[in-house]
Amino acid sequence: MKRVTISIFIITSLLGCKKQQKTLPYLDKDISIEERVSDLISRMTLEEKVGQLDMYSSNDLIFNGKLAVEKADKILEKTTIGSVHDFYPESAEASNEVQKYIMENTRLGIPALFIEEALHGYQGNKGTAFPVPIGMSSMWDVELMEKIGNAIGGEARSVGVTMVLSPVLGIGREPRWGRIQETYGEDPYLAARNGVAIIKGMQGEDLTANDAIVAEPKHFGIHSIPEGGKNTAPVFIGEREARSNFLYVFEKAFTEAKALGAMAAYHEWDGVPAASDPWLLKKVLREEWGFKGMVLSDLGAIAKQNNSHFTATTPKEAINNSISAGLDMQFYDYSHEVFQQSMIESINDKTLPIEDLDRAVSSVLYVKFKLGLFENPYVDTSLKSKRYHSKAHQELALESANRSITLLQNKNNLLPLGDQVKSIAVIGELANKVLLGGYSPKNVEGVSILDAFKETDYTIDFVEVGVPANSMEQIDERFFQTESGAKGLTVTYFNNTELSGEPELTHTSSNLNKYWHNLSPAPGISDDNFSIRWKGYLVPEYTGTYEFSLIADDVARLFINEELVLDNWNREQINVWSNYKVRLEKGKKYPFQLEFAEYEEFAGMKLFWKVEPDTKSQFSAIEKALETVKKSDVVVLVLGEKDEESGEGKDKISLELNSYSKKLIQEVARLGKPIVLVLQNGRPLALEDESIHIDSILETWYAGEFSGKATVDIITGKVNPSGKLPVTFPKRTGQLPLYYNLKKSSRGGYVDGSNQPLFAFGHGLSYSKFEYSDLQIEKPEIVKEEQQNITVKIKNTSNRKGTEIVQLYISDIYSSVVTPGIQLRGFQRVALEAGEEREVNFTLYPDDLALWNKEMKRVVESGEFKIMIGAASDDIRLESSFEVK
Repeated sequence: MKRVTISIFIITSLLGCKKQQKTLPYLDKDISIEERVSDLISRMTLEEKVGQLDMYSSNDLIFNGKLAVEKADKILEKTTIGSVHDFYPESAEASNEVQKYIMENTRLGIPALFIEEALHGYQGNKGTAFPVPIGMSSMWDVELMEKIGNAIGGEARSVGVTMVLSPVLGIGREPRWGRIQETYGEDPYLAARNGVAIIKGMQGEDLTANDAIVAEPKHFGIHSIPEGGKNTAPVFIGEREARSNFLYVFEKAFTEAKALGAMAAYHEWDGVPAASDPWLLKKVLREEWGFKGMVLSDLGAIAKQNNSHFTATTPKEAINNSISAGLDMQFYDYSHEVFQQSMIESINDKTLPIEDLDRAVSSVLYVKFKLGLFENPYVDTSLKSKRYHSKAHQELALESANRSITLLQNKNNLLPLGDQVKSIAVIGELANKVLLGGYSPKNVEGVSILDAFKETDYTIDFVEVGVPANSMEQIDERFFQTESGAKGLTVTYFNNTELSGEPELTHTSSNLNKYWHNLSPAPGISDDNFSIRWKGYLVPEYTGTYEFSLIADDVARLFINEELVLDNWNREQINVWSNYKVRLEKGKKYPFQLEFAEYEEFAGMKLFWKVEPDTKSQFSAIEKALETVKKSDVVVLVLGEKDEESGEGKDKISLELNSYSKKLIQEVARLGKPIVLVLQNGRPLALEDESIHIDSILETWYAGEFSGKATVDIITGKVNPSGKLPVTFPKRTGQLPLYYNLKKSSRGGYVDGSNQPLFAFGHGLSYSKFEYSDLQIEKPEIVKEEQQNITVKIKNTSNRKGTEIVQLYISDIYSSVVTPGIQLRGFQRVALEAGEEREVNFTLYPDDLALWNKEMKRVVESGEFKIMIGAASDDIRLESSFEVK
């Protein structure tokens, strides 16, 4: 009865009584947010405050997509809820139900934030999937980026999501790093323009609007250039380099786009973990840039002080370090009890000043007030049907795919394919897949390259040549069979750790790379004390040696041919890899069984394999492709990186295609047929050898749900390619680091090869030709506070309509500190009809000419500035200069 009495009082006092509302300033929408925050904090208990700094998983509150009242009551009896993650509500009704219960069953009626992923599309079920960020950056189109941001915001808010963990604003200068696909490339100016655009699209003009969400740039601040390309490894650069490039992108996101979220990164910079760095989180972010929003830890970043960096001896010390440094909310770092009780004890024993706690709580509440959640915490239930994966959003996804794909090479103008081409050999398993990249929407039904080719008038012969990776990889679905002969394995779930009794759930799947955090693995299954069995047959494509590798948290074991071959069923040795090698024969059915059990806390498992086919077996698979090639006019080879080769935690030593792909290319090239290489990958690749054998190369990255249609439309000429590279493609991995805006002193070469890239930043071909002329600089001299206007004429000299991306670069000829030899400071997409000429205008602002001097002040220095206009960083067409006095 006590709970009911409190609920009635809350509803009456907060929602029904206008006179009472006027006596509570935090409920008065007509006073400033700062005043409302201050008033609310003054009314909160210590327990209520620390609850606002805690993130809850959906499993803490929700069962099978709906509110679990008993679970919620246990939390709300003690504290408040800062945010909920991993919910991905299927409807506004679902999120409204949870939000309503939270507000009506807490003393002060504080709403929760619903926070989810939305890197290149809201990650909920069947959200619209856009190209990965490095692909979106290849569009060089900030207007389209803003539209994409608005589409993502609209879909997310329509189901109740109010904040997303996006965009990634690290500069992609380390291509061995698996997460480079999540960046906007290697250049700070291009990344900043893209970041500002997508944030503005997400947040809109008014965060209370029903299509607006809070954006959370990450990973703050210099996470994207880890030592050796290894994820979360230390970063080694100086403050001037950090401010000039890496922090520059975040500065624009917070000062220009007004992003209200930030994610503190995993790494340490110069010995200080980012999640406990007061210089980053207080001095730069808040004092210099005026940030008023909230800082969330990356998942487990606070705890890394205690278990990775070893700068804190206890969880309590790690939490205190982060909160006092300027961080506001944990992300599954510690259990709710440990996290909240640590802060309560720290306030009581004065190891954490109450001012730091109140500042953190103020930041979280400020975001909630800006979103209008106190006035309108619920979502219109009619919105999802109008905008979620709408026709307009699908058209936007196709347009962005078209503009993101980049034509790297086109010998003898092979593309677009002419009328003489009748038959096409499509080779490679990736042609029949829709690879979306990391953090993509769930259960997307996309269009593969093979699907798209089937809609053309060509005769298509497809050979699904498997391409074993050089490294460990996931076992593809096509290698598994159920007892009934279907693709995949039969999966059974149990609400015990013994795989005993009747299973709670049975379905078919082949994904053996799973991480469930601390959540339930499937509807109806508990989050702890569960077990899973995968059972069926393994049917190899090649005769050869197979190495299996298994890791689990908590325990797992593998049976092949009814023999236990990998035994990780020891709770004292979790997260330890074990390996097993065996010779398997092509086409033979081997009984296969994998078992997993989870006892407490986090749950996850990975089973990978590595295939070393016998030479005869390997070549027999290639021979099948060669026979098809001989009968075709043109070959389309679809190669690149599978899901397990690119993404978070998927760092690589080499940027070259794997040895099997290289062998396939060499054998096909010997037949002398024209070859189009289509790449699906998440990082720039070293393609020096391939560029010799291949006629045309298309970089598609992971181009979203319409990647196949966009690719085929460009190959056939329906669409004229216009993408440009946002990142440098080296010839060899050993050239790294290699990016276009190296410092002027970085001129050394090698005795065993070139130091020039294969494809430079800004490179991208078109089926049209463009001529540059009449470069005009408005003033030969300006003062430091002036802006400079520049014009140039562009003409389409071909007989086909096309789009050119005109790029403006500068060079500070002499400066007090070393600056790049060339630096992007402007770009425009220009669509021109055949024969059309147009004047393009650029404006350089003082900020575009500034540098960080020896006193670490951002200034414009006097001297000569060279202006370079061109089609790429290595294709400068016109040059001039002016003086700054």
